[in-house]
Amino acid sequence: IHCFGLYLTKLDIRQDSDRHSQVFAELTDYLAIGDYNAWSEQQKQTFLLTELQSKRPLIPRNWQPSSDVQEVIDTCKVIAETSQERFGIYIISMARKASDVLAVHLLLKEAGCPYVLPVAPLFETLDDLNAGPAVIETLFNEPWYKNHVKNQQHVMIGYSDSAKDAGM
Repeated sequence: IHCFGLYLTKLDIRQDSDRHSQVFAELTDYLAIGDYNAWSEQQKQTFLLTELQSKRPLIPRNWQPSSDVQEVIDTCKVIAETSQERFGIYIISMARKASDVLAVHLLLKEAGCPYVLPVAPLFETLDDLNAGPAVIETLFNEPWYKNHVKNQQHVMIGYSDSAKDAGM
């Protein structure tokens, strides 16, 4: 306990990008502002960045999402209620676009997370690996994002799924 405290190691969080999209698809449907999953990547980024910079909450108190969506929201609430030193990074499985990364930051903001948890896109398929540099460039071309993450970005490169998809 003297050396490591009550926790020996940090916990990484991992969730599939489709689960985050599902949260916003149900939410935008409830708010009657469109179908998040049908929006273009640019529309998603604009929406997410606008909400990230907004001072008002996005998620209504009386909203009753599906159990899968509630699980994602509850995970973000646990992160928000737990000291940052207990966590490593938030890993987004099957990350494909900049909106996948922005979505996690917005979910953490909505949960009331008082710190910036590092969010790492995990590029797994050959197409996603090839698109990875452009995704990161898109994020860092956004001044709000670059400032928010203090010019630091974790990125994970898949090997299991990409090896299945494209070979060694």
